[in-house]
Amino acid sequence: MRLKLYLDLENENLPIQYRKNVISFIKLALSEYDEEYYKKFYNQKDNIIKPYTFAMFFRNPEFKNDEIVVRNKRVELNLSVADYETSIILYNAFNHQKNKKFSLNKNSWILRNISMIFEKEIKKEELVIKFMSTLVVRKRENNKDYYYSYENKEFLDTLKMNIKEQLKITDFPEKIVDNFNIEAVSAKKVIVKFYEKSIETSGGIFKISGDINLLKYLYEAGMGSKHSCGFGMFQIL
Repeated sequence: MRLKLYLDLENENLPIQYRKNVISFIKLALSEYDEEYYKKFYNQKDNIIKPYTFAMFFRNPEFKNDEIVVRNKRVELNLSVADYETSIILYNAFNHQKNKKFSLNKNSWILRNISMIFEKEIKKEELVIKFMSTLVVRKRENNKDYYYSYENKEFLDTLKMNIKEQLKITDFPEKIVDNFNIEAVSAKKVIVKFYEKSIETSGGIFKISGDINLLKYLYEAGMGSKHSCGFGMFQIL
């Protein structure tokens, strides 16, 4: 299921690290609506894999060092969720936040409306996609993180490792990832600030291929590392 949340900003200055605010908003909505579901997905000790992703949309934004200037003071938060139960929980949780003020750093937003968005049906093993939020491909080695854009020779193999990690919360066998492939069509490397790091990501248009059920899951849950932190959401062209 795909949801679109329409948010009104108090002023036009949004923090450049808005993903942290979105994560806090999701946490607040879940904790106030369903404490058990909140604990299922958020635990200070564990890195819990989640079946969803999100992407923000700004109309004619102006990017500065530490903020994004949104002149019309309106943003859209797009969410995609891979399983029906989580979709309904999140929808209801957000619905309880409508018309409430959510504080940001030197700003705030109010959720005005929620709509369900049509999902495209996947019928073939090859898709052309466009990332709505950039793709993070991460390798963890010797307690250090390495981030690879599509330009790096380790990009594909590392992305497959990331996808196999995602699938641990599903019934898919790891081998379903073996035939997955991704090719740049009109791509770009994007450096994104996320918490205390500047990480290398990939945006733009790509061609992906693989098992139809795997492609469907990635379409719904997001693709790659940190997908539930606002990365790896895509649309089908």
